[in-house]
Amino acid sequence: MPNGEDIVPEGKLQEELREARTKEDVWKVIKKAISESICLEITTKVSGGAGDEKLYTKIDLLQADRTNEIHINFLKDPDLAPLRDFHAEQVKLAEQDIQKKLEFLENLARTLSGMIGKAEE
Repeated sequence: MPNGEDIVPEGKLQEELREARTKEDVWKVIKKAISESICLEITTKVSGGAGDEKLYTKIDLLQADRTNEIHINFLKDPDLAPLRDFHAEQVKLAEQDIQKKLEFLENLARTLSGMIGKAEE
């Protein structure tokens, strides 16, 4: 039986879309969703340690720019090698997911544009 911790909180964009009352409001949310979808951030952290041990990757899909931050312990400690591999796999999966999301947003925008156009006729 799920408890409150198992419930995924609604995203800010979902809330904004639900509260949109005009077509302009809807378009603002769609534009914001698209602009936020072009930057992908993946973080793998080791919790419970004394420091801020993490692997971080940021990919700007629009400019094809990639930034990686790797805590020194991930380079020195051979026991952390599986986490480096895990992070690399998460980056690959996230890149695939973002492509699907962009295709979805494109189709959504096209559908909404058609519906709004018909409603205005």
